[in-house]
Amino acid sequence: MRGTAENLIKIISRKIIHSYFCENRLDYLFSLLAADVYYMGAGKNMQAEGKKKMEFFLTKAYDKLLPCTVLHEKYLTKRLGWEYWLCEAIIDLEVHPSKMEPYQECLHETFVFRQRKDFKEGESRWELVHVNTACTTNRILPEEMLAIREANRNRRNTHLYDGLTEREKKLVTMLRSGKQIRDIAAEFGLAEITIKKSLGKLYQKYNVKNRSRLCAYFEAQENDF
Repeated sequence: MRGTAENLIKIISRKIIHSYFCENRLDYLFSLLAADVYYMGAGKNMQAEGKKKMEFFLTKAYDKLLPCTVLHEKYLTKRLGWEYWLCEAIIDLEVHPSKMEPYQECLHETFVFRQRKDFKEGESRWELVHVNTACTTNRILPEEMLAIREANRNRRNTHLYDGLTEREKKLVTMLRSGKQIRDIAAEFGLAEITIKKSLGKLYQKYNVKNRSRLCAYFEAQENDF
């Protein structure tokens, strides 16, 4: 049952995308709208609540719709209780404006479907209760993703050693750099046994057994995206 419903949701979602963006048709989308559907687009004022308002909004926006070709598409589904299914559609589109060179955009649509309690023959057993256009901008380039990842890492690093004293922070940093106990002790000007006692407190604090586990803990915290 799950597989059948999941496949059907993907088929319906794909048909919505292709009928609207490639065939420039509104009828299929309109046939699926629930009376209490809520629509939220990517723009500041792009929202509508209720079937009639959404139909009115999309009809007005229809004149500005440009013909598109789907280059790549991916549909991810998730069941939300017994009656609802969510589908995330990630679509690479090539837009064909008149008198201009085609350009590419990435579209991210979220659909929430609800199973109709009473549907007539010829109607879909699923209706749309939520539509959200999350992104209609150019795709983020790999180097931009790297910048985002580094920004996230820097943000985490700011709090990586929260709860540690300055000496403990330095001790952990030296451990992670691969320094041996004798070298750490020499740099601190302390006996090796004192460094080992400090390490014992850190092991207990982070519930680890040895220095390699402690270093692995901080490595995971730093690189957990």
